[in-house]
Amino acid sequence: MLEIDPLNISGQVVAEKYRIENLVGEGGFAMVYVAEHTIWKQPVAVKFFTGLSQAPAECRDDLLRQFFQEGALLTELSSQTAGIVQARDVGAYTTSAGRWLPFMVLEWLDGTPLDAILAEDQRQRQPWTEAEVVGFLRRILPILDVAHRRGIAHRDIKPANIFVMGGDPRAPDTPCKLLDFGVAKMLSDHAKVSAALAKTGAVITSFTPRYGAPEQFARSYGATGPWTDVYSVALVACEMLTARVALEGNDLVQFGFSSANPARRPTPRVLGASVSDHLEAVFGKALAVRPEDRFAHAGEFLASVARALPAPAHTGPSPSLPLAATVLVRADGRAVSPVTTKPEAPPEKVVPAEVKSAPGSEPAKPKPTKPESEPEEEDKSGVGSLVFVLVVLVAGFIGYGTTELPGAKAVRDLFSPVVRLVRKEAAQRLPKLREKTRQAVDKAADILVKEDDQAIAIPPPCPPGTRKVPPPPVHKQDANDGSEKQRTSEAACVDVQMVSEVDYHKCVVCQQPAPRGKRAKKRPKRHPGFCVDGKTPTSNPIRCVSWQQANIYCAAQAARLPTKDELDAVAPMVRLAPFEWTSPRPDAGHEKWGSFRCARVP
Repeated sequence: MLEIDPLNISGQVVAEKYRIENLVGEGGFAMVYVAEHTIWKQPVAVKFFTGLSQAPAECRDDLLRQFFQEGALLTELSSQTAGIVQARDVGAYTTSAGRWLPFMVLEWLDGTPLDAILAEDQRQRQPWTEAEVVGFLRRILPILDVAHRRGIAHRDIKPANIFVMGGDPRAPDTPCKLLDFGVAKMLSDHAKVSAALAKTGAVITSFTPRYGAPEQFARSYGATGPWTDVYSVALVACEMLTARVALEGNDLVQFGFSSANPARRPTPRVLGASVSDHLEAVFGKALAVRPEDRFAHAGEFLASVARALPAPAHTGPSPSLPLAATVLVRADGRAVSPVTTKPEAPPEKVVPAEVKSAPGSEPAKPKPTKPESEPEEEDKSGVGSLVFVLVVLVAGFIGYGTTELPGAKAVRDLFSPVVRLVRKEAAQRLPKLREKTRQAVDKAADILVKEDDQAIAIPPPCPPGTRKVPPPPVHKQDANDGSEKQRTSEAACVDVQMVSEVDYHKCVVCQQPAPRGKRAKKRPKRHPGFCVDGKTPTSNPIRCVSWQQANIYCAAQAARLPTKDELDAVAPMVRLAPFEWTSPRPDAGHEKWGSFRCARVP
């Protein structure tokens, strides 16, 4: 959590029911604070649009009316899909210094913005795989398609406006949320405000140039719409595949040239990624310069991605990647074209030769096609026919023997010795088979034992809801620097989610851990100052426990507080989340209320 308060409003109550706590995010256009709803006692996010604070007084009423309209639109869209952040309230607030600030109250999200995840991937040079990127598209494109079906476009798709609601952003089942829906359109439509702000030297763009489509830089390419979002999503996916930025430039002019340069389209292969011919062609269409050459909406883009994915090489599950992340089939009808458009045409054959490569780079070589396998020759020996005839005759004799027709008794007398013989042989061989199976199991168990009869130590897996964090390497200079930074030499299973009020409420009375060598106290010790005592706990993370209370809770769960290295490995953007406790005891000057999670040694 950021400790600064540029607006100087911490502790103030906005709209008579939102008590501002701390700044959690800041951009060139807005600042986001975490606040508490004084009636519901729930955390909310209050987004102050600082870029509009200098709007002329005569435009403020009109601007607020548009805020109300966009808030209503956001509420309606979020009721149709959980992938769009919910708007709770809109209004304007005037600070003690007389600064006018329009704001929007949103649901509080616990997770990590995608721009922080991609920044870490680029720093470590760890691109996403083709299956992981397709899994991401299968999560984000259906959310956009809900709005596109109504003719509504976002117009500012970028990693900062995509929030990952889980521990593993690359997992195919980790949910995502879209932020700032409708804000870009509101700014672009309000020409009076833009002109007035331009006179004061404030420049506010309705989109982010690094992820802008050609029509957003120059109207000569056409109007913006759902196809604009398709272009931006494709740029974000290309950055995932390559762990580098897709559009090159330092200012608005350079980004505009890169976005519309026909000689160099920012497709995965041009940026250095290794993808299939089909997926490269799909991205080539999604990143076309002319809007009419792109996919018309997110549903069409998603359907083409699913069709273009090559068939898996084998049917068995992969030992390193879940099968659900690589098999792409439409589970329902949500990815098809909207009812307002014409029916979707049959899948077009993608021609790899149409994919253009960057100037100076080697052209992509089409993969050699395998010759069609020749049909197997028919078996002309007649053995198969003879076996079939024998099976039919034996089945006919058995069926006839079960009837009361003449001669049936003779058939039963013929087959009864055979049945008794088979039953006798099975009774003699089955115990021997069981004994051999037991011996094979014993031999397999002996393999797991060392020569000195000591079992090989296999660490147990981490329980569900936790992530295994390897111990950080201890450098020589760190070992001799004399610092009191806590280190651990063993891997730990750290909770992905922070401890909720419900979980903490179940352990209001926890056993106080006793020192080593002493007998544990029989009488439990009640937590002092239990912050939700007497109130209804919720599933939200608890945010009002001291370091001592958090330490006692984890000890009662046979765990401990995580170190800072472990916390960074599980939640790399913890500074954007409420204050979290780690293992080192804070000094008296930094003791405050916060949230926490526990770490367990497997």
